[in-house]
Amino acid sequence: MGESLYQDVVDAGGLTAVLQAACPGCDIDLRDSRGAFGGFVVTASKGDRAVRVTPVAGERLFDLRHKVREMHLSRVATTELAEVIGSTAAWLGGATARELAAAWPFADFVDVADAYESGDRTELSWQQYRANRTDGLGEFVEAAMREPRLRRMYPFKSMWWMSFRPTADEYWVPGPWVRSVAGGRFTVAENRQVEPEITYDAAEAVRMCLAEMTRLGVPSPEELRSRGAEC
Repeated sequence: MGESLYQDVVDAGGLTAVLQAACPGCDIDLRDSRGAFGGFVVTASKGDRAVRVTPVAGERLFDLRHKVREMHLSRVATTELAEVIGSTAAWLGGATARELAAAWPFADFVDVADAYESGDRTELSWQQYRANRTDGLGEFVEAAMREPRLRRMYPFKSMWWMSFRPTADEYWVPGPWVRSVAGGRFTVAENRQVEPEITYDAAEAVRMCLAEMTRLGVPSPEELRSRGAEC
């Protein structure tokens, strides 16, 4: 998409018009957004579905988030206005995640959607972090998901650090904490206030997490359930 067309669509509020035309009967919500080109973000919604479109400031790029029943399933990006319009119309028209990905490959969030529909909050958290590669943790997440003990734990982030809980509802977290230090290297710490000097690749960081979990006595989901049954 050319720079002039991008500016015309965004500056003139044309994004609202094209989405309204492509999705008859949808509701359009236009809000201010400091980080957006043109200063606004548009959400098109219909029934229990919505697509939030943010023209990214400083780039010829659209950030899209597909939503169902108050849950954002995606965070994908495209430079093509046709992909924005087409995928929005398909999603609001009732397409499944697989149908959407088949028609618009850039918007593939099938694994996230499947985890959401299954009701498995642990798997949903893993899939969301796998799909949303921010904070440089992508390689670590991929490696951690291949480790059965970690895969059974509930992953979460606090600031730029990732850690694990036995379940989504168990909030006692002694560590370990993992953070990217760029270049495919990671630190593993018990105390986030003390930055370790040693760094690891993704596979090594996973092994360090397992060792730290054992040292710190972090229970597995099965151990936690067993303790509850004994009480």
